[in-house]
Amino acid sequence: MSISKTPAAFIPHALTRRSLLGVAAAAGTVGVLSACGGGAKDGKTTAPGQGANLKDLYDINAHEVSELKQGGTLRLPVGSMGPDFNPRTTSGNMTDTQTIMSTIHDAGLWTLDFDGTTTLRKEYAQSFTPGKEGEKVIVKIVLNPQAKFNDGTPIDVKALQTTWKTQQKADGEYNIVASDIYGYVESVEAEEDNFHVKVTFSKPFYPLNALFTFILHPALEDPKVYNEGFVDNLHPEWGCGPFTIKDGGFNSSEKTITVVPNDKWWGDKPVLEKIIFRQMDEPAKKAAFKNDEIDAAAAGTASAYSEFKAVAGTELHKGVRLHVSGIDVNPRRVKDAAVRKAIFYGLDREALAKIRYQGLPYEEEIPGSMLHMPFSEYYQDAFPKVEGSPKDAIKKVLEDAGYTKDGDFYAKDGQQIHYKIVIFGDDPVDKGMAQTFTRNMKEAGLNIEVDQHPEGDFGRVLGNWEYDITFAGYEANNPDATVATQQFFHSSNSDGIGSPEIDAMIEEMLLIEDDKERNLKCDEIEKKHTAELAFLGCAANGPNYVFTKKGLANYGAFLFKTIDWTKVGWVK
Repeated sequence: MSISKTPAAFIPHALTRRSLLGVAAAAGTVGVLSACGGGAKDGKTTAPGQGANLKDLYDINAHEVSELKQGGTLRLPVGSMGPDFNPRTTSGNMTDTQTIMSTIHDAGLWTLDFDGTTTLRKEYAQSFTPGKEGEKVIVKIVLNPQAKFNDGTPIDVKALQTTWKTQQKADGEYNIVASDIYGYVESVEAEEDNFHVKVTFSKPFYPLNALFTFILHPALEDPKVYNEGFVDNLHPEWGCGPFTIKDGGFNSSEKTITVVPNDKWWGDKPVLEKIIFRQMDEPAKKAAFKNDEIDAAAAGTASAYSEFKAVAGTELHKGVRLHVSGIDVNPRRVKDAAVRKAIFYGLDREALAKIRYQGLPYEEEIPGSMLHMPFSEYYQDAFPKVEGSPKDAIKKVLEDAGYTKDGDFYAKDGQQIHYKIVIFGDDPVDKGMAQTFTRNMKEAGLNIEVDQHPEGDFGRVLGNWEYDITFAGYEANNPDATVATQQFFHSSNSDGIGSPEIDAMIEEMLLIEDDKERNLKCDEIEKKHTAELAFLGCAANGPNYVFTKKGLANYGAFLFKTIDWTKVGWVK
């Protein structure tokens, strides 16, 4: 599970701070496919809770490959494109980057099914066997000797060592998102040959299938290459997978990336002959879908939903959107925890939800976890509850921290509380939410202004932490929250900002082998971190709807399932 952010407006393929593997495409609300030639049909849906039927939570218009046409083009929109195309750096760790790169940098040991269960990928490994040597946990991996990067470099012990070495320390020389499982690995060694690998842990870490969810080319062991080498460069030679970049396929002026079948790929051949990713903002995406310039578009607002629904020859895929959206307060800029708490106390989540869902056939109870979706057996509401009125709670937390009211706003040592909330693009829903938020904050005595950026700035601004506050959310595409808890809440992943007590709780949690016990411990950690430090707070999950042109198969609302790009195509 890695971390990647999405803006408040929905992006069709989303990963998150919790993505265990490759790309799980986004989703919408509960339902099944409904389509017809005159435009997609819909009905009122309600967000699912615990005990929901799994089959009601996804829809990809599943078809066997034998039922699909050979060839064809798929045209997909993305909200941002680069500039850093290394999804394992903080500046490249964005949903759209993950989506694009998943087609050409495919190496990793695991794939996810709809329910989140993992399966070993035979393209890369023949076996993955946990065990013990003395008191130490070990894993023995037999790699597939056929597996090679596009430049001919074998995917062997050296590639696994590079992955381990680059991901060991969040505060090391590599600009990584978080160390995750790799900080607990003591050694990665070859045994009888370079395809038989033993991984030894310095201390236990669970779940073990967090190991080698991605595998890096040995060239990335150079810190400069790792940190800077993918800026405006996708390096297909260091990738592998069913697709690769077409010659001249990265057109930065037209903001397109074109991938074609990779003749060096040893696995199942893809059905499609071409996938074109095009960067566009929300208004451009609406126009492009209506004008038959793209083949899929996600609708998270009433205007997009109504416009896409009216397009002839469309199919509406509904599922559960694995998204946790809310408030993201950057502790590197908003340094006082008392101010961050005041922002949380003043956040009117119901008012924001009313704006977000107005005009959509959808309803949900306000969710409260960054870690688990409401339909998860592990879900618990972690959003801070205040006694009495929010205004009184804000007054107390700020005055206890030494702030006093100076006119309309609180101040301390002559410095007024004054920050900006960043939004991206021109979507009126995002603007309305930002205006409501700033009004709520003013009523609470906090001076917050709106800072609007083009949608294409999303990756740079959030990747480089160039914001005070934003509505950006995270995609929750794995049901196990172990790694997410470490990434969200351990101080080593926030420039040391955090709590030694919470860090210790996380270290204890990682030793718990039982999945349920470990995930419930994650809930406890989230509640404590949110109450005491107030970085991230959930306010919404859905809805989102994926509209596609009629006949597109094996694509849509995937729930936890990893996209199999070889099977996406057009029905005969």
